Amino acid sequence: MKKYKYLLFDLDDTILDFGAAENKALDFVLKSHEISAVPGLYERYKTINQNHWEMLERNELTKDQVLTERHEMFFRELGETVDGSVVDDMYRTQIAEHGHRLFEGALDVIKILSEAYPLYIITNGVKDTQEKRLANSGILPYFKDVFISEDTGYQKPMKEFFDYTAGRIDGFHCEDALIIGDSLTSDILGGSTAASIHAGIIQKPKETPLNSGQTLRSDN
Repeated sequence: MKKYKYLLFDLDDTILDFGAAENKALDFVLKSHEISAVPGLYERYKTINQNHWEMLERNELTKDQVLTERHEMFFRELGETVDGSVVDDMYRTQIAEHGHRLFEGALDVIKILSEAYPLYIITNGVKDTQEKRLANSGILPYFKDVFISEDTGYQKPMKEFFDYTAGRIDGFHCEDALIIGDSLTSDILGGSTAASIHAGIIQKPKETPLNSGQTLRSDN
């Protein structure tokens, strides 16, 4: 088995339970607008949200457009007109407050791995929100560094994001790194655009299967 020198962890839905935080934030937003949750409503928002982040990954939207337009589209479908920036401030405040819950066993795994490997976090998202969640989670002491898309100027899966990360880790060689994440697009295929990086995926039922440890290569 290959001996890796660097482990790069995605954050949301890999270490932290973003889905749980998202439910709490959406519940707060809906109640603030006196809208009752009905079956399928949360799932519809999550679909809209995911679609907007995927458009960001494809450079079809800016980050600011994602943050505002996802809410405006959601409320428009409910027959409401809102200021997306106001709703987003409300939503992200709740995410920051409730978004530090770790998946069961995650902290134990991180502690064990940190004794054998230098660990790093690679995450898309809003800087202040992600930093608050990380601070409240208690996992920061186990990681050498954190790379947030807003700091890098690029988001996963852009090649520039991984180039930025690689250039700031001493002695980094892509062939010695393992990316651990839940997304085939931003984490796994994204890493392959940087060079030859091995990938381990935390499988989600909705996604196409990918073998853990598959090597992804680019032409670069």
